[in-house]
Amino acid sequence: MNRLKELRQKNNLTLKELGQKIGMANNTLSQYETGKREPKLETWQALANFFDVTVPYLQGIDDKPNTGYSKDYIYKQLDDAYKEDYLLTFELEPPFTNTFISARDEIENYCKQNKISIPKDTDLDFWKTNFNFIFKDRSVNRLLTTKDKYSDSDIKELIINAIYWLGLNPHTRELVNKLSHNS
Repeated sequence: MNRLKELRQKNNLTLKELGQKIGMANNTLSQYETGKREPKLETWQALANFFDVTVPYLQGIDDKPNTGYSKDYIYKQLDDAYKEDYLLTFELEPPFTNTFISARDEIENYCKQNKISIPKDTDLDFWKTNFNFIFKDRSVNRLLTTKDKYSDSDIKELIINAIYWLGLNPHTRELVNKLSHNS
């Protein structure tokens, strides 16, 4: 038996309230809860994202609610990194000088390069549409299935690294290459 009803009740939601929040009819949700109807994979994922659990946990297959981070959570960290202008610090060897990469600068450079307008108030849809390439990075993609716990700073660092390397920002990459070759 799936855990949909258990999670809905744990979050103090009626079928109607849950349906309104995720854009689904409450009678459909009721049929999912009772097992009379089986959701499509996309629906399982949307419900798992809403409750911040994995699909196998929601389906009753796995006992661990979070054996990885949801894409929505990762996109939220990207949004936070942009809004707070998270700084990624790394050391160049030798002379062991610290170099900083600004999340906001990397994101803005990527958007400028690809002629993407950044809205005044970013939201998850903006990141999903324009930054889904970050999941091509092995470290970011691993977050989806890891059993390890990462700090939000660690996740932001992985995301900015992915934008840096996969976003193909030649200006920043050239600067780092020059600094590391001049040492």
